[in-house]
Formats: sequence, structure tokens, C-alpha cells
Amino acid sequence: MTVRFWLAALVVGSASVAGCEPPPATVVFAAASTTDVAQGVARQVERETGRPVIVNVGATSTLARQVQQGAPADVFVAADPGWVDWLETQGVAVRQRQTVARGRLVVVGPKGSGPAENAREALRGRVALADPSHVPAGRYARQSLVAEGLWAEVEPRAVAVGDVRAALAAVEVGAVDRAVVYASDAARSGRAEVVWRLRPAPDVRFEVARLDTDRGDDVYRALLRPAVWTGAGFDPAP
Repeated sequence: MTVRFWLAALVVGSASVAGCEPPPATVVFAAASTTDVAQGVARQVERETGRPVIVNVGATSTLARQVQQGAPADVFVAADPGWVDWLETQGVAVRQRQTVARGRLVVVGPKGSGPAENAREALRGRVALADPSHVPAGRYARQSLVAEGLWAEVEPRAVAVGDVRAALAAVEVGAVDRAVVYASDAARSGRAEVVWRLRPAPDVRFEVARLDTDRGDDVYRALLRPAVWTGAGFDPAP
């Protein structure tokens, strides 16, 4: 989504209603894998404070570039802390940041697939994964498959998609045979199931950053609560 789109959304969100000026919206940019957590926290903060919260989801890398280009984000939920580091090197001020959860990678197939006997069997056919060239979930998946000794075999059959939720959806609609996603994504699906748990990728961490704006403190603090992450299938932060 373009920066212009989000500027327009903020204008609409800040418009007066029946002559009353609502509080300005808090804008959260959240990795696709954290959609349920970010949207749940947004609804909670809206109920508690009356302040509107806009959640924009996508690949961490894409969102980071949007922020760097001037998109009006107040809170950034990243599937890779390295992208928060990158924002700081680009001159984006980060007021606070904290690791909030860890993730595990699994291979999923259509509902009823049943467990695989080994990783090679689990990764048969066309395999969807987030684009490993820039999306954290895809990069983690490639690292795990390299560790399994299977990346060279899987790569020609891999279908790179925009983010990890798109990889899950590809299995759910039958566009591919398998997908590599986070366990937390698999847990929310009614049309896909885990067929194999991959060897842990190095340091899969999720981080929340509060950017240097006047808004976002309520959302940031709510996202630091461990229960909102473990309740959504993520592992506790170290």
C-alpha cells in the first residue's frame, strides 16, 4: 500500500463526526503473521480509550520500507528485529523497542493430510513460502531447509509469495501442496494442518517498536503483554 493511501486513511479517520472532533488515530504497521494479535490489541485499546486504531499488515520488509519513506506509523510490529535496526540506520527515530515473542516453523498441508514420516515427504509437491529474498518468514524457512539438507531439492518447486499468511492461504485454497509457515499461523487455520515441524531456524523473534510520535503508547504497552502472544500460539519471549 502506498504512503498516500495511508495519509488519506488518516484524514478520513480524523474527520469530524456530527460536529465532534474524534481523537487522532493510532496507526500500527504489523507483520502479516501478527495480524490476529495486532487487530485484537487494536480493538481492546479502542474500547478502553475511545481512540481509533488503524492496523496495516504486510511483510515486515515491505512495511519497514513504507515507514522509511514517510508512512505515518506510530507502532511497528516486526517479525525480524533486523528491520527495526535498519530503520534506525535510515534515520527513523525509535522511541522504545522490545522483543515480545518467538516463533517456530512448520510445514502445513490441506486438512486431512496427516503427519509425514520425514521432512522430505512433508515437503512434496509445490511448496509455498514467503519470499526468502526479503521476507523474514521466507528467510527463516530457507535457513531451516538448508539445515535439513533439503533446500536445493525444494527450491525449484518453491512458490514465493508476499508474506506468510499468503503462503498459508495458498494451501487452504489448493493452489499448492504444502507451505512453510509459523506454528501460530497454522493454529488459526481450519483448512490446513501441520504435517511436519522443521528444525528451528536461528533466533526467530518478534519485536514491537514505538516510533517517535505523540501516539501509540497505549497500543505499545498492550502489545508487551505476554498473554496476547502465547494465546495466539507464539512462544514466550526469551
